[in-house]
Amino acid sequence: MNKSLKEFLTGYKGKDMPKELKDFNWGAFLLTFIWGIKHRAWITILAIPLIIIQLPLGINWLLYTALQFYCGFKGNMWAYQNDWWMTPKDFRKNQMKWAIVAIAINITVPIILLGTAILFVNKSPDNPTEFIKNTQCYVAASKINKSFKNVSLNSSTTEKELAQSFAKQFSNATTDDSRVNFSVKHSGKNIDVYYIEFSMYGDDNCSLKKRNCSIKSSFILPDEINFNSDCDFYFNLNKQVVPAQQTKNRLKKGINIFKYL
Repeated sequence: MNKSLKEFLTGYKGKDMPKELKDFNWGAFLLTFIWGIKHRAWITILAIPLIIIQLPLGINWLLYTALQFYCGFKGNMWAYQNDWWMTPKDFRKNQMKWAIVAIAINITVPIILLGTAILFVNKSPDNPTEFIKNTQCYVAASKINKSFKNVSLNSSTTEKELAQSFAKQFSNATTDDSRVNFSVKHSGKNIDVYYIEFSMYGDDNCSLKKRNCSIKSSFILPDEINFNSDCDFYFNLNKQVVPAQQTKNRLKKGINIFKYL
């Protein structure tokens, strides 16, 4: 096995650790890659994709937990490769500081998150619903602002053609006449969750002043669920897009949780 690869996988760099230091390392267990970067234990960086990438059945979290225990059992050995010059007493004291910080973070962060959630709900009972609606507007606006400038649009473009031109920029989008449906994959199936629909009224060219050409986005929900999450935008032939006033207000809050507190 290549030496550098072996070092990456095992963390061993030729420094044999005293037997009295073969303890479980709580700093490495709880802080994984944060602890690992400081101690040059690069295998701990594998924790980052396991946190970000969501796999079916929560497999990524099972792998992350396994990596945590691996870090805990190997942590002292990895740390010793860099801090071999320390006495066992100083080494333990140094790793104890990491353990205290790690435990403090793992206690403090959930308390802060719980307190924020309680304040979020208590501030206004409508906050959760409003946040969901505003998030939908935010996502739609992000797609429109980024991709509408790339559509094929002129005075003869139809609503359907505009929808097709917009949809082809996204791998999870399908068209239904003038509507573009966006889906997520769940249990191996693509489920439409929200749409962006284009409307062009009358025979006049699209004008922001006349507001005769619009874009509407909303969740795709069963008819029996009364949940108005519509967001509206207007556009012209120059591909300039402006939000309607209500949508503009929603975008001001967007997904910034602190604006709801």
